[in-house]
Amino acid sequence: MTDNNDRATFLAAHDVSRETLAKLDIIIETLDHWRTRSNLIGPKEWPQIWTRHVGDSVQLLDRIPDTARVVDLGSGAGFPGLILAAARPAGHVTMIESVGKKCAFLRAAIEAADLPAEVHQGRVEAAPPIAAAYVTARAFAPLPELLDYAAPWLCKGATGVFPKGERWKEELTAAQQRWNFAYQAIPSRSGGAGVILIVREAARRHGKA
Repeated sequence: MTDNNDRATFLAAHDVSRETLAKLDIIIETLDHWRTRSNLIGPKEWPQIWTRHVGDSVQLLDRIPDTARVVDLGSGAGFPGLILAAARPAGHVTMIESVGKKCAFLRAAIEAADLPAEVHQGRVEAAPPIAAAYVTARAFAPLPELLDYAAPWLCKGATGVFPKGERWKEELTAAQQRWNFAYQAIPSRSGGAGVILIVREAARRHGKA
Protein backbone atom coordinates (compact mmCIF):
# COMPACT_ATOMS: atom_id res chain seq x y z
CA MET A 1 0.00 0.00 0.00
CA THR A 2 1.11 3.57 -0.64
CA ASP A 3 1.11 6.46 1.80
CA ASN A 4 -2.24 8.27 1.50
CA ASN A 5 -0.62 11.49 2.71
CA ASP A 6 1.95 11.25 -0.10
CA ARG A 7 -0.85 10.76 -2.63
CA ALA A 8 -2.80 13.70 -1.19
CA THR A 9 0.29 15.93 -1.34
CA PHE A 10 0.76 14.98 -5.00
CA LEU A 11 -2.88 15.78 -5.81
CA ALA A 12 -2.62 19.15 -4.08
CA ALA A 13 0.34 20.06 -6.29
CA HIS A 14 -0.83 18.63 -9.64
CA ASP A 15 -4.11 19.06 -11.48
CA VAL A 16 -5.05 15.69 -12.95
CA SER A 17 -8.45 14.57 -14.23
CA ARG A 18 -10.48 11.86 -12.51
CA GLU A 19 -9.91 9.59 -15.51
CA THR A 20 -6.15 10.07 -15.32
CA LEU A 21 -6.09 9.58 -11.56
CA ALA A 22 -8.00 6.31 -11.88
CA LYS A 23 -5.34 5.04 -14.29
CA LEU A 24 -2.51 6.30 -12.07
CA ASP A 25 -4.01 4.42 -9.12
CA ILE A 26 -4.06 1.21 -11.17
CA ILE A 27 -0.45 1.72 -12.24
CA ILE A 28 0.73 2.27 -8.66
CA GLU A 29 -1.31 -0.70 -7.40
CA THR A 30 0.29 -2.87 -10.08
CA LEU A 31 3.73 -1.54 -9.20
CA ASP A 32 3.10 -2.33 -5.53
CA HIS A 33 2.28 -5.92 -6.49
CA TRP A 34 5.40 -6.31 -8.64
CA ARG A 35 8.00 -4.11 -6.98
CA THR A 36 9.68 -6.54 -4.57
CA ARG A 37 10.08 -9.47 -6.94
CA SER A 38 11.32 -7.36 -9.84
CA ASN A 39 13.55 -4.87 -7.96
CA LEU A 40 11.58 -1.99 -9.45
CA ILE A 41 11.45 0.51 -6.57
CA GLY A 42 13.49 0.38 -3.39
CA PRO A 43 11.74 0.31 0.00
CA LYS A 44 13.17 3.72 0.92
CA GLU A 45 11.72 5.27 -2.25
CA TRP A 46 8.25 3.78 -1.93
CA PRO A 47 6.86 6.24 0.68
CA GLN A 48 7.41 9.10 -1.83
CA ILE A 49 6.23 7.23 -4.91
CA TRP A 50 3.53 9.83 -5.67
CA THR A 51 5.30 13.09 -4.85
CA ARG A 52 8.67 12.04 -6.24
CA HIS A 53 8.23 9.55 -9.06
CA VAL A 54 4.72 10.30 -10.31
CA GLY A 55 5.22 14.02 -9.70
CA ASP A 56 8.48 14.08 -11.66
CA SER A 57 6.74 12.36 -14.56
CA VAL A 58 3.60 14.49 -14.59
CA GLN A 59 5.72 17.63 -15.07
CA LEU A 60 6.64 16.44 -18.55
CA LEU A 61 3.02 16.66 -19.71
CA ASP A 62 3.30 20.43 -20.10
CA ARG A 63 6.01 19.90 -22.72
CA ILE A 64 4.49 17.07 -24.79
CA PRO A 65 1.35 17.48 -26.95
CA ASP A 66 -1.59 15.26 -26.04
CA THR A 67 -1.54 13.37 -29.34
CA ALA A 68 2.24 13.01 -29.77
CA ARG A 69 4.02 9.69 -30.14
CA VAL A 70 6.72 9.29 -27.47
CA VAL A 71 9.58 6.84 -27.05
CA ASP A 72 10.79 6.34 -23.46
CA LEU A 73 14.31 4.97 -23.02
CA GLY A 74 15.23 2.58 -20.22
CA SER A 75 11.70 2.62 -18.82
CA GLY A 76 12.35 0.50 -15.72
CA ALA A 77 9.47 1.01 -13.29
CA GLY A 78 7.54 3.08 -15.85
CA PHE A 79 8.53 6.63 -14.97
CA PRO A 80 7.76 8.62 -17.00
CA GLY A 81 6.49 6.24 -19.71
CA LEU A 82 3.45 4.76 -17.95
CA ILE A 83 2.47 8.13 -16.49
CA LEU A 84 2.61 9.86 -19.87
CA ALA A 85 0.43 7.13 -21.36
CA ALA A 86 -2.11 7.39 -18.52
CA ALA A 87 -2.55 11.13 -18.99
CA ARG A 88 -2.57 11.18 -22.80
CA PRO A 89 -5.21 8.74 -24.11
CA ALA A 90 -4.97 10.21 -27.62
CA GLY A 91 -1.19 9.81 -27.74
CA HIS A 92 1.08 6.76 -27.71
CA VAL A 93 4.18 5.72 -25.75
CA THR A 94 6.72 3.06 -26.73
CA MET A 95 8.85 1.99 -23.77
CA ILE A 96 12.25 0.39 -24.37
CA GLU A 97 13.60 -1.77 -21.54
CA SER A 98 16.21 -4.55 -21.58
CA VAL A 99 15.31 -6.40 -18.36
CA GLY A 100 12.69 -9.09 -18.85
CA LYS A 101 11.04 -8.81 -15.42
CA LYS A 102 10.68 -5.06 -15.81
CA CYS A 103 9.14 -5.53 -19.26
CA ALA A 104 6.68 -8.01 -17.75
CA PHE A 105 5.64 -5.42 -15.16
CA LEU A 106 5.29 -2.68 -17.78
CA ARG A 107 3.07 -4.90 -19.92
CA ALA A 108 0.97 -5.86 -16.89
CA ALA A 109 0.45 -2.19 -16.00
CA ILE A 110 -0.43 -1.30 -19.61
CA GLU A 111 -3.04 -4.05 -19.70
CA ALA A 112 -4.46 -3.31 -16.24
CA ALA A 113 -4.86 0.44 -16.88
CA ASP A 114 -5.74 0.06 -20.59
CA LEU A 115 -2.97 2.41 -21.71
CA PRO A 116 -2.06 3.54 -25.26
CA ALA A 117 1.43 2.09 -24.96
CA GLU A 118 3.67 -0.83 -25.87
CA VAL A 119 6.95 -2.29 -24.67
CA HIS A 120 10.00 -3.21 -26.71
CA GLN A 121 12.33 -5.54 -24.86
CA GLY A 122 15.99 -5.03 -25.72
CA ARG A 123 18.86 -2.62 -25.48
CA VAL A 124 18.15 0.94 -26.58
CA GLU A 125 21.08 0.99 -29.00
CA ALA A 126 19.69 -2.10 -30.77
CA ALA A 127 16.09 -0.91 -30.99
CA PRO A 128 14.35 -1.09 -34.37
CA PRO A 129 13.09 2.11 -36.01
CA ILE A 130 10.29 3.52 -33.84
CA ALA A 131 8.40 6.61 -34.99
CA ALA A 132 8.28 9.30 -32.29
CA ALA A 133 8.24 13.09 -32.14
CA TYR A 134 9.40 13.14 -28.51
CA VAL A 135 11.95 11.10 -26.61
CA THR A 136 12.06 10.84 -22.81
CA ALA A 137 14.26 9.15 -20.23
CA ARG A 138 14.53 9.44 -16.46
CA ALA A 139 17.59 8.36 -14.45
CA PHE A 140 18.83 6.41 -17.47
CA ALA A 141 22.23 7.91 -18.35
CA PRO A 142 24.27 11.15 -18.03
CA LEU A 143 23.36 13.65 -20.74
CA PRO A 144 26.33 13.01 -23.10
CA GLU A 145 25.52 9.28 -23.26
CA LEU A 146 21.78 9.94 -23.20
CA LEU A 147 22.05 12.04 -26.36
CA ASP A 148 23.95 9.18 -28.00
CA TYR A 149 21.16 6.75 -27.09
CA ALA A 150 18.48 9.20 -28.23
CA ALA A 151 20.28 10.08 -31.47
CA PRO A 152 18.06 7.96 -33.77
CA TRP A 153 15.15 10.22 -32.82
CA LEU A 154 16.85 13.53 -32.05
CA CYS A 155 18.74 13.56 -35.35
CA LYS A 156 15.45 13.14 -37.20
CA GLY A 157 13.92 16.18 -35.53
CA ALA A 158 12.43 14.74 -32.33
CA THR A 159 12.46 16.79 -29.14
CA GLY A 160 14.12 15.43 -26.00
CA VAL A 161 12.33 15.95 -22.69
CA PHE A 162 14.66 14.81 -19.91
CA PRO A 163 14.30 15.25 -16.13
CA LYS A 164 17.76 15.96 -14.74
CA GLY A 165 19.12 16.29 -11.20
CA GLU A 166 21.15 18.99 -9.50
CA ARG A 167 24.31 18.23 -11.52
CA TRP A 168 22.58 18.98 -14.81
CA LYS A 169 24.91 21.89 -15.64
CA GLU A 170 27.95 19.61 -15.50
CA GLU A 171 26.20 17.10 -17.76
CA LEU A 172 25.22 19.89 -20.14
CA THR A 173 28.78 21.17 -20.44
CA ALA A 174 30.06 17.66 -21.15
CA ALA A 175 27.33 17.04 -23.74
CA GLN A 176 28.19 20.23 -25.58
CA GLN A 177 31.65 18.87 -26.27
CA ARG A 178 30.10 16.21 -28.52
CA TRP A 179 26.82 17.72 -29.63
CA ASN A 180 25.34 20.91 -31.00
CA PHE A 181 21.79 21.49 -29.77
CA ALA A 182 19.32 24.08 -28.58
CA TYR A 183 18.08 23.61 -25.03
CA GLN A 184 15.78 25.01 -22.40
CA ALA A 185 16.17 24.25 -18.69
CA ILE A 186 12.87 24.42 -16.79
CA PRO A 187 13.11 24.31 -12.97
CA SER A 188 11.66 21.13 -11.53
CA ARG A 189 8.58 21.46 -9.34
CA SER A 190 9.77 18.46 -7.33
CA GLY A 191 12.16 20.63 -5.32
CA GLY A 192 15.91 20.87 -5.27
CA ALA A 193 18.06 22.15 -8.10
CA GLY A 194 16.83 19.71 -10.75
CA VAL A 195 15.36 20.72 -14.12
CA ILE A 196 13.37 19.44 -17.05
CA LEU A 197 15.82 19.73 -19.93
CA ILE A 198 14.26 20.31 -23.36
CA VAL A 199 16.63 19.45 -26.21
CA ARG A 200 15.99 20.37 -29.86
CA GLU A 201 17.91 20.63 -33.14
CA ALA A 202 20.47 18.07 -31.98
CA ALA A 203 23.39 17.19 -34.26
CA ARG A 204 26.72 15.55 -33.52
CA ARG A 205 29.69 17.87 -33.64
CA HIS A 206 31.98 17.15 -36.56
CA GLY A 207 34.48 14.45 -35.79
CA LYS A 208 32.97 13.61 -32.38
CA ALA A 209 31.86 10.06 -31.73
